Amino acid sequence: MGLETITELWGLPGYFVKDIKIERDKIFLSVARQGYPICPRCGRECHTAPKDNRIQIVEDLSVFGKRCFIQLWKYRIKCGCGYHGTELIKWLNRYERVTARYQKWIYAFCKRMTGIDVARIFGISKHTVYRLDKEGIEEELSLQKPIKPKRLSIDEISRKKGHHYATIISAPNERKILEVAKGRKMIDLVPFFEQKGVKWCKQIESVAMDAWLAYRKAIKKFCPNAVICFDHFHLAQYFSKAIDKLRVSETRKANKDEKELFHGTRWLLLKRPEKLKEEQKEKLDRLLEVNKNLFKAYILRDEFRQVFDGPTSHSRLIRLTHWIQKAKKARISQLTGFAKLIEKWETFIRNSLREGCSNSFAEGINTKVRVIQRMAYGYKDFEYLRLKIFQQFNFREIKSVFDGL
Repeated sequence: MGLETITELWGLPGYFVKDIKIERDKIFLSVARQGYPICPRCGRECHTAPKDNRIQIVEDLSVFGKRCFIQLWKYRIKCGCGYHGTELIKWLNRYERVTARYQKWIYAFCKRMTGIDVARIFGISKHTVYRLDKEGIEEELSLQKPIKPKRLSIDEISRKKGHHYATIISAPNERKILEVAKGRKMIDLVPFFEQKGVKWCKQIESVAMDAWLAYRKAIKKFCPNAVICFDHFHLAQYFSKAIDKLRVSETRKANKDEKELFHGTRWLLLKRPEKLKEEQKEKLDRLLEVNKNLFKAYILRDEFRQVFDGPTSHSRLIRLTHWIQKAKKARISQLTGFAKLIEKWETFIRNSLREGCSNSFAEGINTKVRVIQRMAYGYKDFEYLRLKIFQQFNFREIKSVFDGL
């Protein structure tokens, strides 16, 4: 096989192979430029003598089970357009020690595998993999089309132990991530809204969130036309805590014989009835027969879920009013306290019932983020975690590595 054929097979624009050397499990190609160095700023050939040059060795895709390295002369030029720096090499990004197509392969693998596994497969360091993966995400992020949503979803995620949180701002209708802020205070959200601008913020019609005060303040300040909607998933969590407190209180009041019925019933009270097994239903029925307060709470819990399942916004609003009245008439302190909380947030809950908003997309994001974190055994670098979240939601599709090479 002649060098002309190898040059054609390797496909390095502007370069030809002048020598090839094989050493055990490695292949070394010496290549030379065809013509003059090209200026990366104006795209013209630079006919003046280069300022200096050096030999650089970069890694390319493996061939026949052998790692491949390319040796080339790299020039620093001084162009008439005013550019001073390294020449343009189309198949090699600036400052890189690997070819552009090699980087593309690494990035494609990182979309579905951990960085450590990719490093083992390619025989390179994990730090190199992380760097190439980050550069790939940043490049794809810069090419992303502007997203102009009408609705937003804001929710927090736990990024590591010790109450360290981040905030994810998403567009549920477009099913895209807009930003991952380091923290959940208002000051952490300000840069995002300021960067988007006044016109973008005024287009937001509704925002689904939990009851965290900092989120409300940020939306009221930057999105004056947006309706704040409290997510019913978080409200259900508050209700579940109230029922659990009631269970603990009733357990303490029960006699020795009745206490046995309370063992292992925590999750039975919180689980959906249709998801209970036959033996679980029997155990729960025995408990509810003995304890009237838990029976009332269980019925109210099922009715509270039905509030948000109403066929129309009007029916949902009526159901909420009736539910608050029933919760107060039950005269159970834990339920009365939750009912007062609902009344305190009634405006935002009614907005949610009218708009039909929820944080279901954001909750799905949280589940996926936990998987991303477990795959990497956690991320010390928050910026890398932020980029991985963008990658897994906004650029999840895997394109063929042979496209555009």
